[in-house]
Amino acid sequence: MTDQPDDPGVPGPGVDAPLFVDHLDERLDRALRELAALPCVLVALDFDGVLAPLVDDPAQSRVTPAAVDALARLEAMPGIQLALISGRAAGPLVELADVPAGTRVVGSHGAERGHGGPLTEGRRELVATPLDLTPDQAELHAQVLAQAHELVERYEGAWVETKPAAVVVHSRNASEEDAAALTEEVLAGPAALDGLRVQRGKDVVEMSVVHATKGEALVDLRAEIQPDGLLFAGDDVTDEDGFAVLQDGDVGIKVGDGPTAASYRVTDPDEFTAVLIRLQELREGV
Repeated sequence: MTDQPDDPGVPGPGVDAPLFVDHLDERLDRALRELAALPCVLVALDFDGVLAPLVDDPAQSRVTPAAVDALARLEAMPGIQLALISGRAAGPLVELADVPAGTRVVGSHGAERGHGGPLTEGRRELVATPLDLTPDQAELHAQVLAQAHELVERYEGAWVETKPAAVVVHSRNASEEDAAALTEEVLAGPAALDGLRVQRGKDVVEMSVVHATKGEALVDLRAEIQPDGLLFAGDDVTDEDGFAVLQDGDVGIKVGDGPTAASYRVTDPDEFTAVLIRLQELREGV
């Protein structure tokens, strides 16, 4: 983030900021108050680790009920625009996140764009233009997928996730030694192929045939919506692309530990939900 506030307690890029334990930090509360007073605010959020606790099996991840309620209340407020920006494929993301209809959805780190549609048999649909790969991209995707499966078969607990534009190798359930070895093999093997955008996250290596980042997605959303201010929250290293494009007056929140360019930090999804509730309260008082 450019031009950090004058408060010396505000962490700069790459600084491991202190955790907030018992309540929202006064600096964060002040930033939320200023944001809530703006006519139009974009609230753009990662999903895993922000709205939903991290779990070993991503398919079992679920947004917390308190977050569902907070998002629904925010979406109903005039001048609030909601967006999800995730590394997940957009279709499953809409269903898992239980977002309000109309929420903008950015999946696969920006490669997929759409919005939450109507409920069909209790399931939220994604309204989006299908992602079409070029023949070269499709061939590269298939090549990476085959090589990734060949590597993963040798490591117990590791698995491969297939996305419309990417192949992801997960090592969270492997032993620490195996995870390190597998990551090294992936980076030296399929991830080294020409034409890929490779991103390393928490126990994952993602290899995408479409070059897109969460930062680029935020820039596009800002141009489309033209908000007066923006709140972006994320928990993983891939979210740093988003924090890097925030402007003066925006609020960037890192959820969890680790170095970050975000100016504020909370400990976990429950505490971040408290941020959403606080933003709602402040917005109601405007």
